[in-house]
Amino acid sequence: MKIITTFLCLLPLFGFSCGGEKPKGKLIYCSCSETRMAGLGKDYCELIADEGKAPKVVICQNAHNDFGKPEIKKEYPATSSDVEQIATLLQEAEVYKLNGYNKEEEMTGGASYRAYMEYSSGEKVDIRWYSHTPSEKARQAYNLIDRFFSKWRNK
Repeated sequence: MKIITTFLCLLPLFGFSCGGEKPKGKLIYCSCSETRMAGLGKDYCELIADEGKAPKVVICQNAHNDFGKPEIKKEYPATSSDVEQIATLLQEAEVYKLNGYNKEEEMTGGASYRAYMEYSSGEKVDIRWYSHTPSEKARQAYNLIDRFFSKWRNK
């Protein structure tokens, strides 16, 4: 039994997920990021909703870009409705079941993707890949979060 349990916990290293349980507590952080190849920079979006503080969204484009595009980083106020909206979308899509998903393959070029969430209970959901062929569920989860941030990114 110990061998099977060890194998199941190693599955994320091979691009499979053990699948998590529904997180307890409130969503306090949600982000998605894309890090492009060879110094082309990183884009990321964050929802920060720490308890007792007003929620905010941070949008950053071209961070650490070595080829002349300036970094653009802006903060926007968010509402409790925004936090509830993304929390509901994440639960309905059962994104937590992808916790631990990590697919890395030998490839030249491309971008690495990450979606990450934290809850007031201390639980975390982490999804990432550097691959031409991530799971469709991982791609859908990332796109769901990315679309949520579009109203701020398009300002």
